[in-house]
Amino acid sequence: MICELRLKLILATFWLLLLVIPAQAAKMVADLSQSTVSITGRFHGTDLLLFGALSGRDGDDIIVIISGPPIDIAQRRKANLAGIWINVDTNIWKNAPSLYQILASRPLSRIASSETLTQLKIGTSNLELRITSEKPEINIPMSSDKKLSSSLARNMAATGLWPTQVGNVSIKNGALFRASVNLPANILSGTYDVRILQFRDGIVLDETSANIYVQKAGISALIYDFAHSYSLLYGLFAVAFAVASGWIAAVAFKRN
Repeated sequence: MICELRLKLILATFWLLLLVIPAQAAKMVADLSQSTVSITGRFHGTDLLLFGALSGRDGDDIIVIISGPPIDIAQRRKANLAGIWINVDTNIWKNAPSLYQILASRPLSRIASSETLTQLKIGTSNLELRITSEKPEINIPMSSDKKLSSSLARNMAATGLWPTQVGNVSIKNGALFRASVNLPANILSGTYDVRILQFRDGIVLDETSANIYVQKAGISALIYDFAHSYSLLYGLFAVAFAVASGWIAAVAFKRN
């Protein structure tokens, strides 16, 4: 109840601020119910509320893009050689978003043209990623190689990190909007960029942004920091722990 009242007060403040903005300029403000997320041993994902206000009118649309910290993604191609399937080629997508979600007030095709979406780099098919392989490094848009890009998008969608379904953004009276941002359990720590765009008749009127900061906490944070700061010791400890666990299990079974 208190959180809902607080949200209403914030939205009312946003709306009052928009009233004093000159009418000729479309302005938009947005915020998140929680900007910092802690990953603990019991973290199973979380939902955040994105809310805001815009100087608009009925019929305006909102598109929200959430991008996770960039990572390198290995994509391997297998072939059947002498009846055995083996990896014959490995491609590395450089600086791909570890999370990519889109929320919108309507289907994207009804908000803007494909040319506009491509220009604004909205959608996984419009991401321009650098790919490396056994060949010299080249820059290519994902859309230029349908087979590779479709496979990458499909694999990331299977993990829940690049969902294919567009989330919902609700707009009230062309002035207030809200959306639920889902962060799955397998997200990485780092800074997540949130782009919010306002459209009217297929044209971008305004754009604003926000950030979500995800960090490890508790015992998992200590293990993570130790593994990265003292990788050699962590590796030796992991090997020793595995050997000790195997020896204890062998002794227990022998007694039984």
